[in-house]
Amino acid sequence: MSDGLSQVYSALPPSRPASFVAQAGSVLHAEGFSGGLAPRHWVIHQDDIRRAHLLVIETRSGSAALRGTSVRFEAPALLWLPGGVEGDVQVEAGTRGYFVAVSEDLLTRTVAGSAEALHLRRTTDRLVILSGAQIAGALGAVTNSCAMLVRELREPQRGSTTMMASHVLQLCLLLWRSAVSDESGSEDRLRGDGPRLVGNFLQLVELHYRDSWPISRYAAALGVTEDRLHAHCKREKARSPRAIVHERLIHEACTRLQQLDLPVEQIGYGLGFRDSGYFSRFFQKHQGMPPGAYRRRARAEQAKRGPFYAAWP
Repeated sequence: MSDGLSQVYSALPPSRPASFVAQAGSVLHAEGFSGGLAPRHWVIHQDDIRRAHLLVIETRSGSAALRGTSVRFEAPALLWLPGGVEGDVQVEAGTRGYFVAVSEDLLTRTVAGSAEALHLRRTTDRLVILSGAQIAGALGAVTNSCAMLVRELREPQRGSTTMMASHVLQLCLLLWRSAVSDESGSEDRLRGDGPRLVGNFLQLVELHYRDSWPISRYAAALGVTEDRLHAHCKREKARSPRAIVHERLIHEACTRLQQLDLPVEQIGYGLGFRDSGYFSRFFQKHQGMPPGAYRRRARAEQAKRGPFYAAWP
């Protein structure tokens, strides 16, 4: 497809079992499978594009080997693997269902505009396994969205990108609804509370780093105290929550100063700074120079290196 949405997985040679291995450069993959005389097997390997994976089975059973832990599930069942998780997933011969992979970037952009963004990210950031009554009520809607993704990828039409984004969002909503009663379930076997809390905090930072949220507001949105958030961030990232937010702001400021021909004051305003002087002092504190000087130095260095791909026509 011209918009970059294409398959992520390709079949291995016929001499080997039906197996699929991640290929780089794509943000969305969806496939349906039905029947078959041999088991189907997927090797999930994360590259520079981190992806979340969804496996839905309508008949028979499947299993997953993740982080040294094996899990088996009986149909109807849904397995959601957050971005960064690697492992093997397999379904037995004759199983019917769907397999979907979504890049974290596409997932973040799709979820960010939703009123339920925080709840959705909390759910999609953890491993979820649902089976039987937990998923039975939503199974029809889940398989319908998966089927629509397969169809739009195979035969793109006008508005396909928007159509696919809407079905990715619907899958996230259905996952969240179905997983509410399983909050302390599958993930806790493979992941502690600290990484999950910090992961949710990082997602909130991505959504709100330009909104000048105090750390107390982040903590309240996560349902924890500031002290607990601080302790887990120091343990998992070796930095305080405030330092993490400031790093994200500085990274974005540097990117915009290098790539955009906007006045420094306008760049600061776009990052949530209502006072241009404060933005300049904040930037100099972290980068050792004012934003204008940083821009001149960065562009001078780029001129020495010559044009790069972003400047190509």
